[in-house]
Amino acid sequence: MYTQQQSKIVTSMGNWLGGMPWDIFSTITYRHNIKAKQNFKIMTVLEEYLKSLDKPFNMFWVTEFTNYNYNTHNHLLVKGDIVGDINSHLRSKSLISKHVKHEPYEKSASMYVSKYVCDTKTNWGIVNNNS
Repeated sequence: MYTQQQSKIVTSMGNWLGGMPWDIFSTITYRHNIKAKQNFKIMTVLEEYLKSLDKPFNMFWVTEFTNYNYNTHNHLLVKGDIVGDINSHLRSKSLISKHVKHEPYEKSASMYVSKYVCDTKTNWGIVNNNS
């Protein structure tokens, strides 16, 4: 899947993310087919919305392809009390329904989300909003 160098990057990213104090590991599955470009826009708008709330939080998100690379969903690592805000924002845009999971963070989630960082068709982002 990856070259030896890319594997080192993925492992380093997973270890780096694993050294942070996350609260939640989330899976966001959309109601409709969302392509990568649409997904990137959804996530960057979500980032700006969350920053506008003036709440302290950290978030790492990554896009994962599903259905033979046709559709996408997201995985998030979250620190802070923003899960309700994430749900509210995405529901207000009619993007999600019941297919959202927010679970307590476990260290293995950091390695899971990092596996996509060297995939050239995958988007990801990290936000540090500790205002």
